[in-house]
Amino acid sequence: MSTQQDQSRTASEPASEMPSPEEKAGWTAARQRAAGMTHHEAKAALEAAKKDAPDDAADAVRVQAEIEEWERIVEALADHAGAYDPVADPFVQGELAGEQDHRSAR
Repeated sequence: MSTQQDQSRTASEPASEMPSPEEKAGWTAARQRAAGMTHHEAKAALEAAKKDAPDDAADAVRVQAEIEEWERIVEALADHAGAYDPVADPFVQGELAGEQDHRSAR
């Protein structure tokens, strides 16, 4: 199973690299907007993000990362009765722990 980071990268880019600032910006934008949303609200936001995404955006990496994050959030909420909370999201917490480990290794 590929990770979100792997999906945002081309086949020639190593998966071990840290995400780009543009990818992080896309993920953060989706997470901030999704906070407190239910599954149905997040699904509607995903559809809106897809519809509103420009075809030739100068920030295509950020836009694609945001859409992929919405997809992940919608999937996570599919079997969850509550609202989305990034603080309680195991994926987000794992990402933060990985970033901390990476900084500590320097």
